Amino acid sequence: MKLTDRLYEEVKDIWKGYLTQTFVKELGEGTLGEDRFRFYMVQDYCYLLQYAKVFALGIVKAEEEPLMRRFASMVHDTLDGEMDVHKIYMKRLGITNEEIASAKIALANQSYTSYMLDIAYKGDILDVLVAVLSCAWSYQMIGEHLRTIPGALEHPLYGEWVSGYSSEAYIQSVKDIMDAVDEIGADISPKKEVYIKEIMRKCSLYERDFWEMAYHMDMGD
Repeated sequence: MKLTDRLYEEVKDIWKGYLTQTFVKELGEGTLGEDRFRFYMVQDYCYLLQYAKVFALGIVKAEEEPLMRRFASMVHDTLDGEMDVHKIYMKRLGITNEEIASAKIALANQSYTSYMLDIAYKGDILDVLVAVLSCAWSYQMIGEHLRTIPGALEHPLYGEWVSGYSSEAYIQSVKDIMDAVDEIGADISPKKEVYIKEIMRKCSLYERDFWEMAYHMDMGD
């Protein structure tokens, strides 16, 4: 089994739970309240700014130019790919740049991004990659699941979200991360594997909490 396969085995039960979380279910059914989606968009935009910094730390830690370029591409995919969808939604939802700039970060969001950045600052290239893998890969899984729901792709508000996270471009960006994990982690020690499995599990639990936070619009105050 590839390393990514072994990591998936560690978290597959958590990920299956995402599909039954109320936010995800209602988004796919088209019944999610716009206020909840708007809250999510603001928080997720703030999240992605920190997510991009994790990739940027990969550039800092990489010693070889090809690997630096791979991380640079991952930063680009986030800032000029994934966030473009968010910017379109922000305009439609009336979310201004000023609102984003002054947005208070929810406690669950802050805890998650702080954990990822801490792992990336302290760790090596593989740690950086695994810190972002749960988010990237599970969003693909959710997007591919939701597009099978009748009407989800055609929904006037949420269809573009479903389409974006199940698109060929997004799937390729996730594959790039997974390929890098498998290449760099091909010969890791058993001790190292235990460590990165714990990173994968914690980030997957943070993902679960992020969906809950978004549905309940919970700032954690």
